[in-house]
Amino acid sequence: MRLNNKFWLFAIVCTAFTTAITVTLAVIFWHQIDPPGQELLIRLLKEQFWYFFSTGVFLFAAFGFTLDWFFRFYIIPLNQLIEETRIMNTVNPAHRLNIDGSREVRIISALINTLGDQYLSAQHIIDQSIAAAKAKTEAERNLLATIMAELTQGVLICNLSGRILLYNRKAQWLLDKARPSNSGEAPEEATPSVPKGFIGLDRSIYNLIEEPLIHYAFKEIQDKRDRQSKSVTARFVWVTGSRRQVEVEMLPILDENEQFAGFALILTDTTQQFEHTRRLDHHLKISIKNLRSAIAAIRSTVDLMIQFPDMEPDRKKTFLDIIAAETEVLNRLLGSGGIGESGAVYPRDSLSSIKAIDFLAGIKDESADVADLRIELAECDSRCTIRVENYSMRLAVAFVLAQLRDECHVQCKRIRLTVPGNLVQLDFIWQGPPVKIEQLRRWYDLPVAGDRKGYTLTLKEVLEHNHAELWPHTHKDNPDEACLRLFIPMAHSDGKPEAEDVRTLPQLPKGRPEFFDFDLFHQAGQTPEIEKRILGELVYTVFDTETTGLDPRGGDEIISIGAIRVVNGRLLHAETINQLIYPNRLVPPDSTKIHGITDDLLKNKPTIEIVLPFFHRFVQNTVLVAHNAAFDMRMLQMKEKRTGIRFINPVLDTMHLSAILHPSHGDHTLDTIARQLGVNMTRRHDALGDAVATGEVFVKMIPLLNERGIFTLKDALVASQRTYYARLKY
Repeated sequence: MRLNNKFWLFAIVCTAFTTAITVTLAVIFWHQIDPPGQELLIRLLKEQFWYFFSTGVFLFAAFGFTLDWFFRFYIIPLNQLIEETRIMNTVNPAHRLNIDGSREVRIISALINTLGDQYLSAQHIIDQSIAAAKAKTEAERNLLATIMAELTQGVLICNLSGRILLYNRKAQWLLDKARPSNSGEAPEEATPSVPKGFIGLDRSIYNLIEEPLIHYAFKEIQDKRDRQSKSVTARFVWVTGSRRQVEVEMLPILDENEQFAGFALILTDTTQQFEHTRRLDHHLKISIKNLRSAIAAIRSTVDLMIQFPDMEPDRKKTFLDIIAAETEVLNRLLGSGGIGESGAVYPRDSLSSIKAIDFLAGIKDESADVADLRIELAECDSRCTIRVENYSMRLAVAFVLAQLRDECHVQCKRIRLTVPGNLVQLDFIWQGPPVKIEQLRRWYDLPVAGDRKGYTLTLKEVLEHNHAELWPHTHKDNPDEACLRLFIPMAHSDGKPEAEDVRTLPQLPKGRPEFFDFDLFHQAGQTPEIEKRILGELVYTVFDTETTGLDPRGGDEIISIGAIRVVNGRLLHAETINQLIYPNRLVPPDSTKIHGITDDLLKNKPTIEIVLPFFHRFVQNTVLVAHNAAFDMRMLQMKEKRTGIRFINPVLDTMHLSAILHPSHGDHTLDTIARQLGVNMTRRHDALGDAVATGEVFVKMIPLLNERGIFTLKDALVASQRTYYARLKY
């Protein structure tokens, strides 16, 4: 029970007790006097009634004023003393009490302020000692952060559920560059200000890279660990929405028990390298064709001259001129870089070695459609290996088998494995007509994963990347039997063992490293119901809006949205939104005086139909926090019909939380709360500036809420519903 409630309960009980004693004494006195005395007393009361009544009213009024004075100078200041001392003791040691109350209360306030000054002085000395002790550790940490930020390769570190725990600048740049361009109907000049997709702490990597790619790489790593391979990394090629090719190397991170604690992704943009190699291969094929043509011309001319040694001089001279011309062609091809280019940059090989029989067994195990598939080994060593990008080639083979079933209406029942020379030959055999070359060429342009998995590589691109070829084939001895023949280069065609690219697996120590905090690997997941989660564990998006006015139902529009993410009680200033919005109406001058946003600033800005889906993706899987959130949420809800976007996130309001923490204070504006909690407000009435200030206020409120027994999101929501501000409607 609150202190002021206890006081009034005590006052009511005392008043009732005093009244009861007075009435009891009056009754006893009445029965003790004789009848003449009673008649005299009644006559006296009638004659002097107004005198006695006025005296009673005066006594009760004096008693009431005394209680009110005592309440104002002792009870209310005592409540404020408790609340503000709690602020000093938790989130703002620099806060000082300035309470107007009785002399005793003022003395206690002065003593508490003195203790606060002494505490700050002692804290300053302790902080200096800690800062000196951590100087070397911070230097090492900053060195690591600088190295991470300036790496030429993108690095992402994730936990087992795929949540991003760390990323460097190169990864952010690469993934931003990899996003597809906006294809909406917005004005062209508005497009660049609204990016697509996000990379950020605690966001899922599966929103950026297809989940099957990650899971398959995990499976490949586990297989290598089971085989006790020296290198237990996995590589795959990720094709982005903008058709950029990114080589991804996955490196598992083990805990002290050698169990998976997370994984690191090393990203390399190989788009230009692949394009360069593709152009080089095309140029090489043309050069070889020209080379063969020149050699054939020389050979046929020489054969004719040998066959007719006694030819006429004029004809002989003609043949010699042909030989000279073709020789000049050869010199030009060999001398001018026609066959190969000096300094050509080849992409780093993302292919990995695997036994051919294991490759086929994996296809059989993963595809229910080919469960009865029979694999034949003919004239080959079962240990022969191929070098492929495992995931894409399995998708390609599964795609070919599905096309045979769905389009050609035949069922492949056998795969024959042979090794002619330096190639591994896989024959997909069935009973029925062969596949026409025109049909196969049409398959080349289809994505091997269809529309289901978001993997956009076509059959032709997969074959080219794996240096493989696919051709239809028929057997002369058995015309009823047809097959598709797949050629894949062997991994060790020269007989030399392949040099493994071995990476040392990072393993987390039992203690926390000095240079980095890896405790994020052990954060709680998203599986428990969100209302049962501890406030400090949740991810928040603190946001604010600026509008043309204060009437959501009367046509006022949002003209600015600012937001910042809060993860692990820390504001992420690198993950913010600060977006102006074109409202399709003029901004009233009175509103401009408050936030400073004019009609000229809003020209050529995106409309709410473009910004709201972008904002919806930004706040996904987070708890929304705002000051006076009912107004901002109403502004967003008024746009549901127009945009089709609905916000279902849980919402916390710092105004409600302030009323919970400081019930004796009547002012719960953002400025007042920020001043009490020691938060500097530098950009007032700016959407992002207010969002940042609200975020700092909210972070400092969490320990205060914990002191009042409010630990979970549900506790905060239930307590907020009991405040007066919960009844405000817009």
